[in-house]
Amino acid sequence: MLPAKSWRPNYVSSITRRRFLVGTASGAGGLALIACGGNSQKQVMAVDPSGVRTPGNVIYERDAWKLADETKTAIQGGIYRGHSTEDMLELMDPHLAGQGAGDEFTDQGYEFLVVDNVGPGLDPSSPETLNMKPHLAESYEVANDALSYTFTLRPGVRFQPIAPVNGRAMDIDDWRTTMDYMMGVGSNAAVWNEVVEKVEYPDSRHMVIRMKEPYAPFLVRLQDYNFAPKITPRELNAKPDLMATTMIGTGFRILDKIQPSIGWELRKFDDYWQGKPFIDRWHIAVIPEAANRHAQFGSKHITSFSPAGRDVLAVRNDFPEALLVGGEVNRDVANRCLFGKTEAATSPWRDPRVRIALHKLMDWDALLELDTNRSALRTAGIEVEATFQTHVPEKAIYFLDPRKNELGEASKNYFYDVAEAKQLMTAAGFADGIDLNYVWRSENNATRTHIDQLKVSGMVRVTEEKVTQADYSTRIVYAAQHKGIVTSAVSGSAPDVDYLIFRNFHSKGPAATYTDPQLDAIIDASRREMDPVRRAEHIKDFQRYVAKTFNTLPGAHRFGAWRFEWPWLHNVNQAYTSRAHKHLSHLTWLDTEMPNRNGGA
Repeated sequence: MLPAKSWRPNYVSSITRRRFLVGTASGAGGLALIACGGNSQKQVMAVDPSGVRTPGNVIYERDAWKLADETKTAIQGGIYRGHSTEDMLELMDPHLAGQGAGDEFTDQGYEFLVVDNVGPGLDPSSPETLNMKPHLAESYEVANDALSYTFTLRPGVRFQPIAPVNGRAMDIDDWRTTMDYMMGVGSNAAVWNEVVEKVEYPDSRHMVIRMKEPYAPFLVRLQDYNFAPKITPRELNAKPDLMATTMIGTGFRILDKIQPSIGWELRKFDDYWQGKPFIDRWHIAVIPEAANRHAQFGSKHITSFSPAGRDVLAVRNDFPEALLVGGEVNRDVANRCLFGKTEAATSPWRDPRVRIALHKLMDWDALLELDTNRSALRTAGIEVEATFQTHVPEKAIYFLDPRKNELGEASKNYFYDVAEAKQLMTAAGFADGIDLNYVWRSENNATRTHIDQLKVSGMVRVTEEKVTQADYSTRIVYAAQHKGIVTSAVSGSAPDVDYLIFRNFHSKGPAATYTDPQLDAIIDASRREMDPVRRAEHIKDFQRYVAKTFNTLPGAHRFGAWRFEWPWLHNVNQAYTSRAHKHLSHLTWLDTEMPNRNGGA
């Protein structure tokens, strides 16, 4: 057995990091060397956060790893005040969640076997971050043939002190019953069982997962809520009805209460296995109206506030002393518009020329400018981070850029061109245009602009179909059981491109409408290839193929959203367990200057 290594999409890539726009010079006095470790012996200069996270500064999440560890100066106590735009309607059962039904909410109580290797001083482009970090597993190994993975149970991990579990230690029966439940009735059972042959438990501390064949992204996807299990106690695994209403995990936050239209509260878990959290409580208020969120932030009743991109400069004038934080573009996901399976074989878009034409009728570049207000922000000295959307995320190791003609003649298919779209429609036999059913869940700027541009082209007669969140998640995005196309949607928080290309393009994918054997073979080859460089070549072959067939439509370009934040948070770059609040961990702490630090909600 050899130490397990994961296939990470940024392997051997060179990531250029822009310097902080402000603050680094003022923090120079507190610099210290941080050794990243590993074979590279890479060293970076740790930046004193007090010179960066200061009132009025513009900072970027992508640079947070450069900030020095603030654990030694941490101060206990305080209430973190966050907010949500809607009620918590997600499921508490992490095995029946997924696809928007409890993806992030259950992260607040439950944990995975492994997590990303991130934290202060760890450059995301360095080899040290390529290996997944053991979490509830103390260690793991992979066989030379990549057909089995052995995980060692971490001793001393306790569940939260809630009946009927009552704070007992995690054991191998929790792992066994979790796996049995997830593999039997869990929402991820099909995708998991597609690659996993069986799970064995040779003794009280080890679990062996045996694969049907090598599966390159297996380790990376062990922290993917659309694939892998979160560990749940055997008491809940035996009583699904109880798991549906009670969250009892190993995480550092304990769910205290949920109040419809008001919010939810969590408290610290003093016996958390990685150490007692510094923050005492987390209060998340439901504030659906943007104006109210603006007012609550101005009154310092909530910690952060995210305006629309076009409103950033105006809000900065309102709160010049707040931090302006540029969110990092998630390069593990892609926006796409899915074709539904209903009447797919007889619809006009069964012809790839019609699918390409539909994409060329939408000016996604113009929408990016509108949504981000990029030109005005650039004039103000603030750069917007954005990526160009094709059929895959913009990852350096495999991305082929149409702007550089890297897809050859097919590169032009990704660009807005109404005249050429009409020519394609005519060539396909639809000179008078087509009727198109357009499904959407919530009306936002992207949805309305997309619909309007299709209509104004004169080539598409749009019928709109509004659906509920539950219908959208389970029937449409998960299974493509709809007619026409569904509005531009993200491909989930999956940490590997396989989630996207298998689900939406492979004949065994649950939401794949247009497939063929040649495409299946390309995808299968990418799944089996364990060498990251050779695997990247298969993913390039995939791009070359779908650039001509457009089995799905690429959606809106992705960009880093902005948020305003009061500079009360410390240790924002520690490892995290919640994608919903990724800057929070048990090591995050609150400044003593925070107003009403220990008061009510």
